[in-house]
Amino acid sequence: MKKENVNDPDNLGGLGDMLPAEVLKKLNELLELLHQTGNKQQGSNNTLIYVAPGAQHVGTVQNQYLGARPNPPKGREKRASETEKDAKVLIRHCISLLMLERYGDEPLFNQQSHWQAIYRILVDKGYCRDSDFDGFDIFIRSVMPEEVNKPYRKESVKNISQTDFGKPFEQWRFDPETSKTRKPYDRMVAVAQRFKEILEENGL
Repeated sequence: MKKENVNDPDNLGGLGDMLPAEVLKKLNELLELLHQTGNKQQGSNNTLIYVAPGAQHVGTVQNQYLGARPNPPKGREKRASETEKDAKVLIRHCISLLMLERYGDEPLFNQQSHWQAIYRILVDKGYCRDSDFDGFDIFIRSVMPEEVNKPYRKESVKNISQTDFGKPFEQWRFDPETSKTRKPYDRMVAVAQRFKEILEENGL
């Protein structure tokens, strides 16, 4: 049986008869192709190798992670968790401040339905998902102050879809067919506007 000559350029996968500059060009083309492939997929580890003309070993040119992002360092995950915890502390504080606001000679927040205003602003700011009332229920209970003017009930917030307040706050418009009377609508706008301002005053 004929023994293959590992130094024979004819056995180098077509690269043996190329000049070094041509080999480099070919490698660059292969790297670009691998990047394109990695972007179409969700990420893969790719190791590109080269065989130099007349060489007796295989060398690694590049080992790259293409397409998807690697897992973040543990320190970054910890910082993200601490940031979320800090945000919840601030939101709890902001709700407490809202409960102290006045509307004429009475508390601004004085109806159970006013929790819809808190829901709407937290959704608009990205702390909760729109129409995910179960998720909001879990979230709001985790940031609920010990003392509130009116107790929270998930059912009262779910009713928001039947009112003018189901849309983002900036799109609220008075509609006599749904709000019927102007005063409750104006009161809800005042609650939402003041809560939004309190959040922003506290960096949220």
